[in-house]
Amino acid sequence: MSAPIRSIAVIGAGHGGCAASADLTQRGFEVRLYGRSPSTIDPIRQAGGISLSGSLGDAFVPLALVTNSAAQAMEGADLVILMGPTHAHEDMAETVAPQLRPEQLLLAAPGHTVLLIPGVLRRHGKGAIPFGDTATLPYIARKSGPAAVRITQAARRLPFAAFPGHRTAEIAARLAPVFPAIAPHRHLLETVFPYTNAIHHPPATLMNAGRIEATAGDYHHYYDGISPAVGRVIDALDVERRAIGAAFGVEVLPFVEHFHRIGYTTAAARDSGLAYEAFHQSEPDRWIRAPASLEHRFLEEDIPFGLVLLSGLARLTGVATPGIDHLIHLACLATGRDYRASGLTLDRIGLAGLDAVGVVQLLEQGFPDA
Repeated sequence: MSAPIRSIAVIGAGHGGCAASADLTQRGFEVRLYGRSPSTIDPIRQAGGISLSGSLGDAFVPLALVTNSAAQAMEGADLVILMGPTHAHEDMAETVAPQLRPEQLLLAAPGHTVLLIPGVLRRHGKGAIPFGDTATLPYIARKSGPAAVRITQAARRLPFAAFPGHRTAEIAARLAPVFPAIAPHRHLLETVFPYTNAIHHPPATLMNAGRIEATAGDYHHYYDGISPAVGRVIDALDVERRAIGAAFGVEVLPFVEHFHRIGYTTAAARDSGLAYEAFHQSEPDRWIRAPASLEHRFLEEDIPFGLVLLSGLARLTGVATPGIDHLIHLACLATGRDYRASGLTLDRIGLAGLDAVGVVQLLEQGFPDA
């Protein structure tokens, strides 16, 4: 039986990385925080830790190590957590892969990039390293200063899967003391469909594009920006998301039910079945400001690494997704970017040429030459 996790390397010093470093340290783990950019990591290093505020308490939390060296952060760590935007996953995996040792466990939180990270590990000869990912960030959190983070809420449910899928139960048991909200699923595809940012961030951003550009995002994104009309578009995209999941034999919760289960909205909103009500009754999301411009992860991450992936999976199974496809096209026109070219295509994640049965078999059993 594997030893319990005591030492954790957090790779990424953004909102999620700072939230995890403060929370896990407070809960008794030794945390080493790595950040690539000196401008991001130096203020935390100089402070000696992170000032935490919000739902998990108000305190200054000293960290065991704050560093620009991934090798230093990972030395002796039982668990390595990648905590960064999905568009950075490939680079983050390339950074940690040479340093990984067989006894270490690698987690992407959130992950939902299917075989992108396992593919990097395989190229480095580290394909046997245990890997898993979660569908969502473990916290609603925002950095409130260069060395400060405010956690609005910790997720109450973290959909999780490992690669290969037959190791999910084993790895989830190891991670449970770290993230008690871990909810095991069969394979990595089952962490893609609960990634609901892809169906609500893009429409809420694009349908408020004029407001964003005129005010530099001077409004509350979820509460002010998601009107009944925006909510109806989100509901329509949700129907398509669930249809794709069903084609792979994956039971996908309706967005509003999922949002309630992870603790972000009320039972009354859940019962309405409407995305509009889910956001308007979401206290954790109530005061989050809108993006200052369209050059924001709500488009630049959630379309190429969310909607483009869903669109590709839909084509693989023959499911029609007019809402998703039109929204991708509209975003490309509005921003001048080719999100399909830069996104998670089936080729990029190693699923091209497979049918739905072959995809599930690969994710559950692993690479055939492993």
